[in-house]
Amino acid sequence: ADWLVKTDITRFYPSIYTHSISWAAYGKEKVKGNLKGYEGSLADRLDLLVRSCNRNQTVGIPIGPETSRILAEIISSRIDFDYLSSSDKKLSTDIDRLQDDWFVGLKDLESAQAALASIVSVYRSYGLDINGSKTFISRVVSHSEEAWISELGSFLSHRPGPLTGTRLREFLTLVLRLQAEHEKQAVTNYALAVLENHKTSLADVEILESFLLKAAIVSPGSMSRICELLINLDFNTKRVSKKRIGDRFTELAVRNLINGNIYEAIWQIYTIRGLGINMKTSKIAELAKSIPSSALALVLLDLDSRGLCTSVLPKSHWEDEISAERVKNDWIWLLAYEGFRHGWLHDKKSIMSEPFFDAMNSRGVVFYDPKRNVPKTAKTVKMRIRQRSWSRKAVARFLLNHRGFDADHY
Repeated sequence: ADWLVKTDITRFYPSIYTHSISWAAYGKEKVKGNLKGYEGSLADRLDLLVRSCNRNQTVGIPIGPETSRILAEIISSRIDFDYLSSSDKKLSTDIDRLQDDWFVGLKDLESAQAALASIVSVYRSYGLDINGSKTFISRVVSHSEEAWISELGSFLSHRPGPLTGTRLREFLTLVLRLQAEHEKQAVTNYALAVLENHKTSLADVEILESFLLKAAIVSPGSMSRICELLINLDFNTKRVSKKRIGDRFTELAVRNLINGNIYEAIWQIYTIRGLGINMKTSKIAELAKSIPSSALALVLLDLDSRGLCTSVLPKSHWEDEISAERVKNDWIWLLAYEGFRHGWLHDKKSIMSEPFFDAMNSRGVVFYDPKRNVPKTAKTVKMRIRQRSWSRKAVARFLLNHRGFDADHY
């Protein structure tokens, strides 16, 4: 194929459509899950069960449970059928779909545009839209390697050896420039993988620390690896500037929480905790009060228990929000379980003695362990090598089973 259509769905877990009944006719008793003798279609039954698991709300299939993947695949399989029924049957061998990601190879631009229009039409008939930022038609070039990878590879191979001194500085400068030129590409992630395989000398700590702080701004998607490297850099050298990192990450965490970037903020606060830095701001505690995230609250409570949080956390607010009913239905269950278990919050309503929590607590089930930190870089590298090996074997099995292509012979 000369042209590639790549698309992604904005909301992949919709409510299952129901066409044969009126929900109002069944009343709350039916909606709460009394399915005995229910005569609706399979889609109606599934929709009723999904709603019953989500406080009878029509907000889509819950993200997380494996059953949601099955339900989503049922819908997607029907969409596959509808699309192929309305298009050229020969295309079936040129299409790959992984959950909500589509890849279609075609011979000319006109066919690619027609295929994309057809995909959009079928999904809209099921109440779904295409994610425009992740959808494109591109000309397939003769090489599959991105230009920035070639440039970084050329730099590294030009003078083989350890990344130290001036060579390290030049490499990191090149990475930042390429990341700015290719904003949506994983340039920084590639560079971090390279850095993980090189031992940092004491003379290069300041250079690497500066790069990681800049990378936290230009490549927020790489935040977990950036933070892991910073903590490992401190563990191995004891030379990082904790005040500099603490001030910068506190500022970035506040900004990320305001902008709704909770994942990045949690990692930045977790790094402050891992480096044993005092977090000097009340703004994060104020923002955390209105953010529905157990992970954020638990990291802050962990900081507070270590005497590293100088502001007053909204503990009373969290304790009042926790109830026996809520822990069975929404995000707050994790905050309640770990907060009570560690003694960071007061169990005013004796919820830990309820069967829901007692079954886990009596068996020593742990979700948040304050004694753990990020893994050592060497261990992380070995683990990723094993994962890549497993992934290659899985892809080879898939190609052999579904395409009849034996990758081991090529």
